[in-house]
Amino acid sequence: MQAASKQAFEDVVIRQFGVWDEEAEQRNFNGKWQRAEFYVVERAGEAIGAICTADEYDHVRLNGVFLVPGHQGQGLGSQLVQQALCRARDVGKPLRLRVLKHNLARALYARLGFTVCGETETQFWMSAS
Repeated sequence: MQAASKQAFEDVVIRQFGVWDEEAEQRNFNGKWQRAEFYVVERAGEAIGAICTADEYDHVRLNGVFLVPGHQGQGLGSQLVQQALCRARDVGKPLRLRVLKHNLARALYARLGFTVCGETETQFWMSAS
C-alpha cells in the first residue's frame, strides 16, 4: 500500500516541498494509516487506493484518501469522500481533513462542500457538515 501511496502523492509532495523524502514519507504513512480505520480500495482484485478515517471527540477526521494515478479523475475519489461525509453525518459530527496547499484535490473538497477553517504554512484545514 505504501507504493500506491507514493504513486498517488509523490507529485504533490514534490510540488509542495521540492523533494520526496522516502524515509520521512514512510514514517508519515505508518503514523497516519495505522491509527485509524483504513480501507483498501480495489478494482478487479487490484489495490488502487485507500481511505482512512478516525473518530475524534467533536468531528470525524478524514486522515487520507488516495487513488493511484490511473484511477484518478473517474469519480471514485468523490464517491469515497461522500461516503465519509455520510458516515460523519450519521454520527452527527462534521468531517474534517488537512490538505497540502499545492494538492489539486482541494478543488474536489470544495465542490463537495468543504470550506477552509484553518491553515498552517503548508496545509489547509477543511470542514464539511
